[in-house]
Amino acid sequence: MATENPYFQDGVLSVKTAAQSSGELSFHVLGPLRVRSSKGPLPLGPARQRAVLSALLLAPGQMVSAERLADAVWPAGPPSNVLASLHSYVSRLRRQLEPDCPPRGRDRILRRELHGYVLAVEQERVDICRFERLLRDGRQHLREGRFAEAGRLLAASLSLWRGAPYAELGDYEPAVREAARLEELRLMTSEALWEAELSLGRDNGTAVAELAALCAKYPNRERLGWLLMVALCEAGRQAEAVRVYHRIRRVLAQELGVDPGRELRVLFTRILRDEDVGRMCLQH
Repeated sequence: MATENPYFQDGVLSVKTAAQSSGELSFHVLGPLRVRSSKGPLPLGPARQRAVLSALLLAPGQMVSAERLADAVWPAGPPSNVLASLHSYVSRLRRQLEPDCPPRGRDRILRRELHGYVLAVEQERVDICRFERLLRDGRQHLREGRFAEAGRLLAASLSLWRGAPYAELGDYEPAVREAARLEELRLMTSEALWEAELSLGRDNGTAVAELAALCAKYPNRERLGWLLMVALCEAGRQAEAVRVYHRIRRVLAQELGVDPGRELRVLFTRILRDEDVGRMCLQH
């Protein structure tokens, strides 16, 4: 279901700075940290230097205090010369990100503030922001019944993912929370994409295989189970859909102490009545 992303080409929107020769930068944290210019990927240095940049990318365009940066970079406790160490890492990053910008130029991307640093970039330069916008737009098209366009945008949003976000920051709590939020959005994107694909009547065999794999990985996620049951029914495999329902009900009872939600119960009833549960059900 991969598709060309209609919204970006690595560099995305142009934001001109004094460092023209550095090219148009894009920042990628949906996977191992990466920064690209129009000339290709930039070297970002050792692990702690990369952690500084990752911590700044938790809040692009906002001041991040030296204290927060120290917590992110040195989880076991900062060194006695922490401010000098941070300044050294930032200086090296500047040389990579904007080599031709004057040392005290106002148009710097990586700026020193009174109590910390700011990575002054437009949101469109950060892959997380593009991912969330594509998801919003795709879900809007899905709600309005424009399934082909929804599928195109949702697939484009998923194509931005290359691995676990903010891995450079390890167990740093703000990064862990943000990574969990993003993983939830990624799952929601997958669910919305499969709803668009099934609504278009695309290859049900592929849908069953991929949804079954997702359900095995996330067994208590009702929406994935719902989509798998619909895909099975569309493929003429109603008996398997019934078994999926019973498996989900058992997992929910054992792990969460709850019954399946209304949508799943309604779908199950329709299957038992041998009703058509395909596109009519998807477009509820």
